[in-house]
Amino acid sequence: MHELGDLYGAAEALSDQEIIDSVVAIHAAENLLAARKLAALAEFSKRGLSEMVGHTKPGPWLALATRVALGNAYRQFDTAVWLGSFPTVTAALAASDIHAGHFKAIYDGHNHIKTADPTLTAEKLADVVADLLTSATAGTPEDVKVRAQELAHAAAEDARARYEEKKREQDERRDAEPPVDDEDPIGPPPPAVSENTDLNKLDLYEQANGRTTIQGDVDKILGEKLRSAIAEHSRPEPGPDGTRDPRSASKRQADGLSRILELQAGCGDASGPATRVNATVKLRDLLAPGADCTPSPSSNRRAEYPGWPFHLDWTGPISHSLARMLTCDAEFNPIIVDDNGAVLAMGQSVRLATREQRIAVTVRDRCCIKCGSVADWCQVHHIVFWRDDGNTDITNLTLLCTNCHNDIHHRGWDVVMGDDGHPFLVPPISVDPERKPVPSYHRRRKPAA
Repeated sequence: MHELGDLYGAAEALSDQEIIDSVVAIHAAENLLAARKLAALAEFSKRGLSEMVGHTKPGPWLALATRVALGNAYRQFDTAVWLGSFPTVTAALAASDIHAGHFKAIYDGHNHIKTADPTLTAEKLADVVADLLTSATAGTPEDVKVRAQELAHAAAEDARARYEEKKREQDERRDAEPPVDDEDPIGPPPPAVSENTDLNKLDLYEQANGRTTIQGDVDKILGEKLRSAIAEHSRPEPGPDGTRDPRSASKRQADGLSRILELQAGCGDASGPATRVNATVKLRDLLAPGADCTPSPSSNRRAEYPGWPFHLDWTGPISHSLARMLTCDAEFNPIIVDDNGAVLAMGQSVRLATREQRIAVTVRDRCCIKCGSVADWCQVHHIVFWRDDGNTDITNLTLLCTNCHNDIHHRGWDVVMGDDGHPFLVPPISVDPERKPVPSYHRRRKPAA
C-alpha cells in the first residue's frame, strides 16, 4: 500500500479498497494521537512545566505554541486532567471505539450531571461516566448528550427525593421532641434541572469568516424571558400591499434579537441611539474614501491586521462602508488620533438626532419607510450621510430598521427627500432599471377595507 502522506501524489495508483482502508486508518490514527496528546497535556500539568517554558500557567503556553484560542487551550488542559481519572475513556479513544466528539460529549455530560446534583460521590460519578461511555460506543455524540440529560434529570430528582425524606424525618423529630440547637439546617430544596441556573451557559464563537455562532443552554425562566422578548419583536411584517413576510421564522427571530439589543443599548429609551461603538482611528483614515471591503482574513484578530483602521471591540475588522454606516445613527465615538497616536478628538455627539427630532420624524414617517417596522425598532438615518456633511435636520432624517438600513448602505437603495417634505425610496437598478422613487411605507400602504 502506498504511503498515506503521499495520497494526493499517488491517488491514481491507489485501488478502491486502499482508498477505503486509508480513510479508516487515518481516523484510527487521529483518535490515537488525540488520546496521546491528552495524556501528555495531563502529565505537563501534573509536573508543573509551565515555568520551564516561561509561563505561570499552561494555557497561554499552549495557545502560543499551537496557535489556538486561549479558551480552547485552557479547555484542553481541563479535559486532559479530568481524563486522568477515567482511564477507560482514554483507552476507548486510543482504540478508536469513540472519537473526539464522543469524548467531548462525555466530559460535558459528566460536568452537567455533577452540577445537577453536587452531592454525587466519586463512585456515583464513575458510574455516570461508564454509562455515558456505553452510549458513546454504541451511538453518536448526540446520543451521549441525550443520555447525559436523562441522567442529570434523574440525579436532580433523586436529590429532591432525598431532600424531601430528610425534611420529613426532621419534621417528625421536631414533633416528637424539642429541636436540637446543633441540628444541621436542611437548607433550600435542590432545583429541578429545568430550573437550575447553575447549568446555564452561553457561548459566542467567532468564525473564520467574521460571523458569530451562538450556542447556549438556559433554565426555564431565562428561556421564557428570551422567547417572550424575541416573540415581541419578531412578528411577521406583511408588505404594504398585504403580501406575506418573506422571512423565515429563524430570520425573524434573529431580527428580533437585534431589535432587543438595540433597545437595550438605548437604556430602554427608544428615542436614544441604537448602538454604542468605540473605535480608535487615525484622522487621515477616517477622512479617506477607503475601500468598501474588509481584509480577507483567515482570522479576524486585530493583532493580525495592525494596519487596518476600522475594528469592533469584540469581533475585529470591519469594512470602511460598515464603519460609515455605524456613524449614521449609532453612538459611534471615533477616538481620533494623529500619526503619533496623540488624541485629537473624542467624538461628536451633535450628529445624533435629539429626542424632539426623533419624535417629529416618527410623526411624519410613522414606521420604517421601507418595510413598515414599528418606529421603536428603527434608527434615525441621515439621508445625506453625516460623514458627507449631511445636517442633523428634520429634512435630512428618516426612520429605517436595521435590515433596511443595511439596504441603504450596502445594497444600492437610496433615500431622497421629496418636494412634499416626505422621504422617498430609490430602488437599485436590479430592482427597477429606471430607479423610480417610491413613497415611504405608510404612504403606499393600502387602507384597510
